[in-house]
Amino acid sequence: MKTVYTGKFITVAEEPIGKFTYERAVMRPSVQVIPIVDHKILMIKEYRREEGLSRWKFVAGFLDKPGLSVEETAQEELMEEAGFVAGKLEKYHEHTPKHTFIVPITYFLAYDLKEKKKLNPDGDVVEEIKSFSIDELHQRVLDGEFDFLHEASVILKLYRDRKKLML
Repeated sequence: MKTVYTGKFITVAEEPIGKFTYERAVMRPSVQVIPIVDHKILMIKEYRREEGLSRWKFVAGFLDKPGLSVEETAQEELMEEAGFVAGKLEKYHEHTPKHTFIVPITYFLAYDLKEKKKLNPDGDVVEEIKSFSIDELHQRVLDGEFDFLHEASVILKLYRDRKKLML
């Protein structure tokens, strides 16, 4: 694969396969954190400047801080966006498609939360933090509230695994 552009968050490459050259847009890897509190899932409502609206989402961030592991990045994002640190992080799901648009995301379940707030350097405004039952989130997916494919698919996976995860 030959890189034709590298930015802060995206790399564009060309990959020759047979007679064709395929373009690949690869996003910088990111994490999403799913805090579990009293058998419910904690989400944040954040104003998204690039979308021009507020929406419920998992705690999330790019792996853009030099020297931090995936787990350390997950903890940093949890402190910056929700004001907690996890006593236990458990890798839950990895999304690494092999398509034209590649968005690698590692999802973590976060347990045993303790308050610990860090300043959010990207300036995004978290408007609210709320716990939802998995049944409520499942219904919101069915109602079309989570149109971001990755969040919706992970909520459906959590719903499928709800008994094992005690949600």
